[in-house]
Amino acid sequence: MRVLVLSLVGLLAAHHPARAQLAANQAAIDLVKSGKIDVARASWWGFDPEDSTDALQAAINSGVKTLIVDNLGKPWVVRPITLASSQQIIFEYGVQVVAKRGEFKGKSDSLFSAANKHDISLIGYGATFRMHRDDYAGPEYQKAEWRMALAIRSCSNVKVYGLRLAESGGDGIYLGVATKGVTNTNVHIKDVVCDRNYRQGISVISAENLLIENTVLSGTGGTAPQAGIDFEPNHADEKLANIVLRNCTSRGNAGPGYLFFLRPLKAASEPVSIRLENCLSTNDAACSVFVKTGDSAQSAVKGTIEFVGCTFDGGKAGGIQLSGNAGGACKMRFVNCVLDNAVRDRPDVSPVMIDGPAQGIEFVDLIVRDPLERSPIRHLGFAGGAPPEAVTGTVVMERGGKRDRIKITPERLL
Repeated sequence: MRVLVLSLVGLLAAHHPARAQLAANQAAIDLVKSGKIDVARASWWGFDPEDSTDALQAAINSGVKTLIVDNLGKPWVVRPITLASSQQIIFEYGVQVVAKRGEFKGKSDSLFSAANKHDISLIGYGATFRMHRDDYAGPEYQKAEWRMALAIRSCSNVKVYGLRLAESGGDGIYLGVATKGVTNTNVHIKDVVCDRNYRQGISVISAENLLIENTVLSGTGGTAPQAGIDFEPNHADEKLANIVLRNCTSRGNAGPGYLFFLRPLKAASEPVSIRLENCLSTNDAACSVFVKTGDSAQSAVKGTIEFVGCTFDGGKAGGIQLSGNAGGACKMRFVNCVLDNAVRDRPDVSPVMIDGPAQGIEFVDLIVRDPLERSPIRHLGFAGGAPPEAVTGTVVMERGGKRDRIKITPERLL
């Protein structure tokens, strides 16, 4: 019997040529319902090139463990889709899931979303989620910044691999909160491209055990902050814990490359722990790195933010900008990083700018390549110079073919 079922699955799984429409395959659906098979194709529930929402949603709702969204030669055009727990969805190479034009009128209508779900895998090497960013700026739409390509809220054990998420009316990927106090946990984003989204490539509101690898964040533009990735909790009880970005690229965004707006977190919040390894910011319009925490002992979140082996290249309005961090509550470290050709049109602005009461900042052999005659680091938060412990470490200054290793002192920060 097992052989017969597997043979039938093989026949049912045959690749369909490009067709105008496919009717539901009830025999295949019945096999899924009976539990005899745990791998299915979305086309078994039908396909309509004008609107395949009902078919794709029914396939997801079937509860099948592995769902293959097949390449039928035409896009899967859909209205908002809701994901399910305990399911792996594989998008075949070349598959496009495209937002239906004239839909997504709700201010938070997202292409795919999950709230309070668990064990979700979205695997799509060579596949694309695409919305219509420019449409949502038209008069028939209420202005909003929450029409995400993929919205994950209060979920656990989530994998997103290989997908391209493009032209959303909000973020490519949003990691938010559906239930107060319930953060996203154990999220792995790998080999993903977030391109030309409206607000951010990725927004991280609350996450614990988050790993983002080999991901490109490019071309964000539309509404502030317009960052490659933005870590921006909304409330003091949210978390940014055990987060690693590795081998990621932020490129050509209208805002900062790597943005950390942490003011909503307080001294009593769970300490942050964020590490960037071998990441790149290139040609981002605002700055490469921007970190903002609280300005007082009560409002400055504790923890660590580390940048190791990162390169920040060509930030148009700034290089590294750090603000707040009263009393050095959050340890900020830049280890063996490169800051190249930052804010070249503003000789009055240093490649590294620090303001407010910020302390607890360490640079370990930060290479600054700068053709302009200016201090590599300035601290604007203290009249007459910052305290000795505010900023420590070394800078390797490269200018005009010369290379000087400079120890950071309060006098160097003026």
